[in-house]
Amino acid sequence: MSLWTIVLRSLAQRRLSSILTAASIALGVAVTVAVLALKAQAREGFRQSAVSHDLVVGAKGSRLQLVLNTVFHLDRSPGNIPRALADRLATDRRVKSAVPISLGDVHQGHRVVATTNAFFDGLPLAAGALFKGEFQAVLGSRVAGALGSKLQVRHGGETGETHAETWTVVGTLAPTGTAVDRAIYIDFESFYHIAEHAQPDQISAVLVRTRGFSATKDLAFDLNRGTEAMAVEPAEVVVELFEMVGQIDILLLAVAGLVIAVAAVSILVSIYNSMAERRRSIAIMRALGARRLQILSIVVLEAKLLSLIGGAAGLLLGHLLVAAAGGVLAARAGVAVSAWAVRPEEFLVLIGVVALGGLAGVIPAVRAYRTDIADGLSPTS
Repeated sequence: MSLWTIVLRSLAQRRLSSILTAASIALGVAVTVAVLALKAQAREGFRQSAVSHDLVVGAKGSRLQLVLNTVFHLDRSPGNIPRALADRLATDRRVKSAVPISLGDVHQGHRVVATTNAFFDGLPLAAGALFKGEFQAVLGSRVAGALGSKLQVRHGGETGETHAETWTVVGTLAPTGTAVDRAIYIDFESFYHIAEHAQPDQISAVLVRTRGFSATKDLAFDLNRGTEAMAVEPAEVVVELFEMVGQIDILLLAVAGLVIAVAAVSILVSIYNSMAERRRSIAIMRALGARRLQILSIVVLEAKLLSLIGGAAGLLLGHLLVAAAGGVLAARAGVAVSAWAVRPEEFLVLIGVVALGGLAGVIPAVRAYRTDIADGLSPTS
């Protein structure tokens, strides 16, 4: 009989205990895998959205609020800035492009963004065309399937004014995996035909691409020392955001590590307590020629196999958690998450769990190693 057969039979005899211990390991591994995968992919998704613009120029206030509102279509607008500022920025020698946007309306749960065709530079169309006149709309890829070819936009959302202008959908953007996918874009001039928007001299923000690193820093310095608006580098804000979120990640990973450690202790206790019941079978194997090192190997292999089963189940469960959380993240922030993308760290987690399980099996293995044949075969054993 092979060592693996003996190990499998031993686990089967302690089926309930083995299942509960493996489930504890799986839970800890699942949380670890989900946190690592979601953090890495969310960071990359937010970074891709952020690097589309060198600067966001908007009303003075919270840097994070401004970026979340204008780039990720989250949070509320911090206020308006003069439209004339966008015109001045467009002619600044340090600026490649300055795209004005106005926000504040929602249609069937999707953010409405008023802008110009310059916004779509570098964004491929999946169908149709860009704006060619007023009262036209272009849809992000995640919005396209949910809406028809005509839109009636009211200020602030679905309730409000009894009269609403109608926009015709003329194009659909190809998927980008960023917040761009979850918004409705309407031509800038017709935005001011919406009730309560009769302020064409005010806009929400300007999305700026500069002519290099030094131009970005120089322009931001000039704008921030004035009183008219502030300039924020989205990439910097994303780094700050994930530094804050990172504290939560550390806490979750610590909890997951504690669960895995408790599961390892459970392996130790479960196998150790079974040694009294298995003294006779171990003594019989010794009497039939099994060496002490073989007995020790059986017990350690048992602990490792239990850890491997729990760890493998945890990897699968972790990716299922990523799939569930990724759907929410994509719907809320437009950040695409691949549920089944495997990261190298996951294999390190699995190897660590198996090693920890093997270490937990050493103490009961030593007890089995020391089993005396005569004592084990005696009627009172």
